[in-house]
Amino acid sequence: MDLADPHLLRPWVLGAVAAAAGGLAWAHLRQAAVRARRLSGLLAPRAIRRGLSGLSVARRNAKAGLGLAALLLLGAAAAGPRWGAEAAPQTAAAEDVVFVLDTSRSMLVKDLRPSRLERAKAAIAAFVQRKGTGSVGLVAFSGQAFLQCPLTRDYDAFFRALGETDTRAIPVPGTDIARALEEAEGAFAANRNRKLVLLLTDGEDLEAGGVEMARQLARKGLVVHTVGVGTESGGPITVVGPDGLPDSLRDGEGNLVTSRLDEETLTKVAEATRGRHVRLGQAGEGLEALRLAIQAGTDAPGGGRRGIPRESLFVSLALLLMVVESLLADRRRPATPP
Repeated sequence: MDLADPHLLRPWVLGAVAAAAGGLAWAHLRQAAVRARRLSGLLAPRAIRRGLSGLSVARRNAKAGLGLAALLLLGAAAAGPRWGAEAAPQTAAAEDVVFVLDTSRSMLVKDLRPSRLERAKAAIAAFVQRKGTGSVGLVAFSGQAFLQCPLTRDYDAFFRALGETDTRAIPVPGTDIARALEEAEGAFAANRNRKLVLLLTDGEDLEAGGVEMARQLARKGLVVHTVGVGTESGGPITVVGPDGLPDSLRDGEGNLVTSRLDEETLTKVAEATRGRHVRLGQAGEGLEALRLAIQAGTDAPGGGRRGIPRESLFVSLALLLMVVESLLADRRRPATPP
């Protein structure tokens, strides 16, 4: 038998069952102690020995031990034991992908060249060209969100919508990730395809509702992968001044407004849906790595570990122990007369 890469899909289940088994073992021992104490208060020791002469304490403990062992084996089965290797299915053709692109003014920062927004758009275009199959859609967002391109297999139409998307696409200022994710959810069709949301933003969730919305999407089976656009050092936001020339955005007190990549928020959004967070990178290498992981089916946590299911082995052993426990009597065999 191939024993390579043993692991559990849900190790917390085994921990919970082990804790329950420990509690039952403690309750069994405590009940035995209480029973012995009550008998000693009612009967003389000699009478107790005579009355319990046919009872085997060892057999009773063995029955309890078999029952607890069967419970642990069932818990191990519920935890999803895996080992050995099996081929990982290719899933790219059965996925609908909605790109959610931040078009707020912070995406004009030039810590990625030529700007965050243009670098993100180029990476999205490369992703779709290399993906080659499946439906894609596009949501643009800032303080509001709008479906720029419904899910489609017409990539030319998608590229046209992507090319026309800029910071003027959404007139409402701000960065509302929750509203963007809600708009992306509505873009999906009711089918059996795997549904993925790829959120490209600098992570500055000004409305602070993105993580909670991601939890709601997770309950509906959607996976959100987040792509951080920008750098930790960030940079000033370039806007067009009153004279029509480029200028740096300043606050009400005249201080330069700097936008930095907020990976903490993006990581929480991705983890809420069992998605992955990557940094886009200057050449879009982060999104390309994510595309390859999605194509290979390894984008989810533990997705690369395609062990063979072994639940049946643990269930069979548990059933065997339960049969033995039912056949084992807790009384001694009567002595054979001479």
